[in-house]
Amino acid sequence: MTRQRLSREQSREQTRERLLEAAHAVFMQKGYAQASVEDISTAAGYSRGAFYSNFDDKEQLFFELLRREGESIDRGFERILDGGLTDPAALRDALAVQYSALYRDDKCSLLWMEARIIALRDEKFRAQLDTFLEQRYSQITAFVEAYCHLTGTAPAAPPREIAIGLMALCEGVSFSYRCVPHIVDGKTAESVLAWFLKASVAVAAPGDHPLATDVKKAVCKPATARKKIPPVA
Repeated sequence: MTRQRLSREQSREQTRERLLEAAHAVFMQKGYAQASVEDISTAAGYSRGAFYSNFDDKEQLFFELLRREGESIDRGFERILDGGLTDPAALRDALAVQYSALYRDDKCSLLWMEARIIALRDEKFRAQLDTFLEQRYSQITAFVEAYCHLTGTAPAAPPREIAIGLMALCEGVSFSYRCVPHIVDGKTAESVLAWFLKASVAVAAPGDHPLATDVKKAVCKPATARKKIPPVA
């Protein structure tokens, strides 16, 4: 059987994918600071030239890994929000199941933690991380607003604050599950994540609470297209 020859574009995409896979493995083993372009290129089976044909530097590659994981997570929530559920309890439970499984499927929690530590010492890196975090918070906020629009409920807090809290909690639980699994095991991780999502997203503010009117007016309106996160430059 004759092997089909890859087009130039297909070959480039294959190279890029292998570099990303190798980089993830190298970053997880050595850490971002200790990993070199040479390490990543060698692990992927390519030269440094192949690396620089696809990425400007390892920082760009690092954020591409985080961006891809974010997009993968987003697709799961989009499927649920676009699936036709409008009953608050049913939609809440479906979202909680999806959210509570993130710790298990996560591939980049250690990279996220390292990114925050690096950002404390490196202003250029911190600027990149700030841009990326704002994009993530914006996307999660849009999901919270979509839930409100679909169910006609008001969240228990401003959507952006919920987004920041949900992202921080997921990172922390994922990290704890990997560092101290004898304390934060899978059952505990799922329970914590599911409980907090239900409490923060699905609990409508009481009718006489000032948030009930203000937040509902702000977020329970025709949903706009959910935001796609562009690559960090």
